[in-house]
This record gives sequence, structure tokens and C-alpha cells, in this order.
Amino acid sequence: MAPNPPVPKKEKILIMERDAAFAERLAAALRAEGYAVSIANEGNEGLKKFFDLLPHLVIVGITLAGIDGYGILEKKQAEPMLAKIPVFLLSMQGEPIDMRRVPTGSVSEFIAGIRSDPALIVEKADRLFGYESAARDAAVSAAESASKNAKSILWVEDDKLIGSVLSKKLTSSGFYLFLAKNGQEALDHLKDSVPDGIVLDLLLPGMSGFEILQEIRKNQQTVNVPVMILSNLSKKSDIERAKVLGAQKFLVKAAVSLDQIVAEVRDLCK
Repeated sequence: MAPNPPVPKKEKILIMERDAAFAERLAAALRAEGYAVSIANEGNEGLKKFFDLLPHLVIVGITLAGIDGYGILEKKQAEPMLAKIPVFLLSMQGEPIDMRRVPTGSVSEFIAGIRSDPALIVEKADRLFGYESAARDAAVSAAESASKNAKSILWVEDDKLIGSVLSKKLTSSGFYLFLAKNGQEALDHLKDSVPDGIVLDLLLPGMSGFEILQEIRKNQQTVNVPVMILSNLSKKSDIERAKVLGAQKFLVKAAVSLDQIVAEVRDLCK
């Protein structure tokens, strides 16, 4: 006996995602729930569909070509007819979401890494529109449980290449990552969010890693957050100074692999 077709819903959803295969999987899951779904795999195309369709929900990937996801958010907030349309911001490529580039009030849900499961995204859409979906409760519960167990990391690093490579590795390994390029960015972030762990370079523009570590230990909110130094400095005096200032671990970049770094970060956050 053929299954009953989904009951059509009135809501239109626009998916803007560079990964065409994932976009199609997500669209299929949403259509199975009765939503009308359109897809754009490039930012300019997505922006045009945004205006043409005026969807009830937009799911935006941050790594779109042409206009990236952050650019889409800026244009959305600048246009009154789009500004109130809810957006789920999606990171599928292992890139950390840069909260500094997200306009205030522009995003309803942030979905990154291990949380980018179609069943979970469909559940979030159902919740947004007030629908129930009991058939997916077990899958959604498992996905949300994994999400809650993910550890948040503040990483302070000014090298763009290392930053890009290790950011992708940590994000794909299940961590939520905020990458700060200097001490001031790191300290500003810590005013609003206390991570499960901090990974800190020592040679940075402006404040050195030692100075940042001192500030971290002065702050009652962050005094107990575990810190790992990841630096090219390897003198015994540097290692001892970092430990005196409160670092739990000290790794030399040239002496460790990406997998070793991930293992040490995981151990840091136990």
C-alpha cells in the first residue's frame, strides 16, 4: 500500500546552500513534510529568489559563492520587506560562524557542524511554524543531545592559514569554535561568552599571549577556564612562564599533528 502523500503546508522555504547534494537532501526532507521548497546554490541567485518568493523561512549557508551568507544577512536587514523573515544560518563546510559578521537580530537559529542534520533542521522549521512531528522525535533527540555535549572553544590565532586549517578540523570534530585574531577580540568575546576551553598563541599583534592569559586569570568569570598554549615558541622559560600564569597545556605547533591538537583540546575540556 503506497504511503499517503504529505499534507501541503502553506509555508515556503528557500534554501541557499553551496553544497548542492546536501541542499537536495534537506529539500527532500522538507518537502516530505509538505513544505514548498526552492533552492539556490549561489548567493546572487539566492538573493534574487529571496525578493521574488518572499519565503516564510530562509536557510542560508555561510560559504555561498558570489554573495556569502553574511552578505545575504546584511542585505536582508537593510531591506524592510525582508528584515522580519526568519533565517537559519548554516555552516556545513567546517567553517566557524563569525558572530562579528552577523547583524543583530538577523538569525533565528544557528546550525553548525554536527547539528546540520536534515531531520533536526526540519524539526526546527516545524517548531517555528507551530507544527508537531512525533515521527522524528528519536532522531531529533539524538541530534540535540550531541549538540548539547559539544564543547565551545575560543582560539586566539593571527595566522590565516593555520587558522583556516585548524578551524575546519576542530569544527568537523564537533567543537563550537570562535576564532579571535588578537587579544582585544578575545577579551571582548569573553565579556559575552565563557567557553569550555581556550587555545592561545603567544606571538600576536598588540597584546602577547602571556598578557592575554594574565587577563583571563584576573577575570572571575574565566579564572577557571582551562587554557592550552599552541605556539611556535619552545624555550623552557616560555613554557614555565605560561604554566606559572595558569596554562594547563603547552604545545609547540611544529611538533604536533592536527589530530594530536584535537585530542589535546578534547582532553583540555573534560
